Amino acid sequence: MSITLMAYPMAFLLNPQDAKNEKLQRATEVSSPIKRESSQSLKSIRVLTNIEFDEISALMSQVDCALIQKNSYYLPTGLKVDWQNSGKYLIAHLSGANSAENLQLFGEKLFEQLDEITGRNVRLIESNEYFYFIYETSYQNPAEIYEKLKSEGAVQIFSTEDAEIVANLNDQSIKYFRQPNSQNYMLEVEQQVRILNIGLTNKAQGRNVSCGLTNLKIQTNIKQSELKGLLNQTNYLFYEGNSQTPLKNTRATLNWVLKDGKYIAEFSGDNNSAITKEAEIIFRKLNMVAGRDLRLVEDVITTVYTYKTNYTDKGILLNTLTEHGAQELVESSEEISCKLFGMEMVYYKKDGSEGYTLDITQVSDTSQCEDLINDLNDEYGLNIQEMTYNKIKERLEQENMRLESEVVMEDNSIVLTIEV
Repeated sequence: MSITLMAYPMAFLLNPQDAKNEKLQRATEVSSPIKRESSQSLKSIRVLTNIEFDEISALMSQVDCALIQKNSYYLPTGLKVDWQNSGKYLIAHLSGANSAENLQLFGEKLFEQLDEITGRNVRLIESNEYFYFIYETSYQNPAEIYEKLKSEGAVQIFSTEDAEIVANLNDQSIKYFRQPNSQNYMLEVEQQVRILNIGLTNKAQGRNVSCGLTNLKIQTNIKQSELKGLLNQTNYLFYEGNSQTPLKNTRATLNWVLKDGKYIAEFSGDNNSAITKEAEIIFRKLNMVAGRDLRLVEDVITTVYTYKTNYTDKGILLNTLTEHGAQELVESSEEISCKLFGMEMVYYKKDGSEGYTLDITQVSDTSQCEDLINDLNDEYGLNIQEMTYNKIKERLEQENMRLESEVVMEDNSIVLTIEV
């Protein structure tokens, strides 16, 4: 008898120390409810997004599509997308296309376009993407559904007040429901995709990562008595209550922090390019009005780039930095500092955060800084992946299991077939 074990393509999403406890599954148990259902019965897909209502018209105007009715669009591929409110954000309801395969393919292409237009992963909700696959079924009797679910090992099976039947099967939430004027049940399967966020930069943003740059701090020589006047001359406002200046081009925010009689400009947001763009625009205008470079403090421009990362393992982070040639490497409690290519880097953990935050200063070339972060991400990921993989192999030896085969799939996942 053989069993299969999946090694994740992004193995560093798994804590390496937990790898030895990964559940081993029989090959017949690997497929999800989605795969067991006929692909031809897939009728629609709901996708949660972080797109707000006031964004959608401008976004869809940049996509090759036709407006059918309010918030409903039709694409030349045959894909139909309906945008529905869900609190602050919108849900995309995808349907149409001439096959289940094309429904998924064309939907993916649409979201790749939206990612590119916005410069962010529009499907990212905290650290996950959420998809709801909706299938037609032949079930009309709730008893048949209960019997099927129990035979497949589903748990937490119950009926709701709306006559829906919900359950958990292979760690996926599923729901059977009836549409109005229909006797047959529809099946909705929730699929969550864990997304890696290890401080990748704007060039790498898209469908698989969230924005890494969260803050940009610029020390200035602006005195408390002159800030409001400089902002007024450049048509910017200053709200004294929260020391904030509303920005005009993006939804990044700017707060002014007074320290030792001079202001520090703190930009924040969820989009790398938006933060850097706003900083460039406002300081270009302020410098022209002031007749000096407001960023010079003792003849030095100090800018701190702050990135949120998913680096959680201190030892592997130290190893990664050493392999990359870090100099003046200093470790103190949960803080790690070093120099790389002239840039000063400090990794630290904020209260309650599992992942490290990264501050980078002395950046003379932002492109070089982005390349460095990308390289570190790759090396950290490979080191974690190797450690996790080795832990899994150790587990197999402990269980006296023989490895029959090892196959690397197209998505870089590794399928291990083990004889037991």
